[in-house]
Amino acid sequence: MSDITLILAFLSDEYVALASDRRITWIIGGARNRTEDTENKAVVLCGHFLMGYTGFARLGGVKTERWIVDTLAHVANPSDYFRVLAAEATQAVAAMKQRRERSGHAFVAVGFAAERGAPPDQKAAIGVEISNATGGGYGRWNPRPTFDITRSPPLAGPDDFKLNAQGIVPPRKRLEEAIDVIRRYRKRDRSRIVGVAQVLVGLIRSVTDDRVGKDISVSVLPRNAVPASEVSLPFGGLKDPVDELTCIFIPEDRDANSAIAYSPATVCPGMAAFGGEVWDRQPPWWKN
Repeated sequence: MSDITLILAFLSDEYVALASDRRITWIIGGARNRTEDTENKAVVLCGHFLMGYTGFARLGGVKTERWIVDTLAHVANPSDYFRVLAAEATQAVAAMKQRRERSGHAFVAVGFAAERGAPPDQKAAIGVEISNATGGGYGRWNPRPTFDITRSPPLAGPDDFKLNAQGIVPPRKRLEEAIDVIRRYRKRDRSRIVGVAQVLVGLIRSVTDDRVGKDISVSVLPRNAVPASEVSLPFGGLKDPVDELTCIFIPEDRDANSAIAYSPATVCPGMAAFGGEVWDRQPPWWKN
């Protein structure tokens, strides 16, 4: 089963956000067999980071969401999470014995944490990729045997932000247009995030590759909520101001203002949970 999909990671001094579709594509005998829009792809790491993935929908014989939680649940120090993921994912992918060109995978994380040597209360916005396939340029996907950890350059100041795409990325021009819209939006008020979420949703839905679905999950983590001890699940859509870790699920026929509540998986030493969503109507994939 393949899950090469689109993950968008937004990073600013006020908020980080992660957006992805929910599609998985079943590959049988090397051929595309069917797609499903049912996968939860976001994990909250100890209230400090949001993390998504693209590549394999299953690792170690279980859903990748569960594999992440199971892998990290017994790690005593959250600062070791990325190192452990890199080592364990290298082994998990190797055990699948896929051809090299079909073995690519990436975890993408954004969050807030203290820089090495800095006081614990001085949290910097940080973006991290743990991957065996990225790093060759925008949209390049070159699988290799081991997973590496790559950190994004720090923000240049309070007005700076970053928007990165991994997996089946939109055309570079579309990404640059989205960045320009967000830049103009933030000039009016950096404290707002709903407009940014709308841009992320629209950017994912603009991708024409049918391996990327139109049902979208968006998670938003404000700096002032870190470490987030709970998840806000709004039933009336995303509304500014967003003061808590907030997660929404946006079916194809809706936008961020009319989204459904969504809960990501979470993991922290001594605590772990899987994700899900709450529908206000019968899901299209429901079978009686």
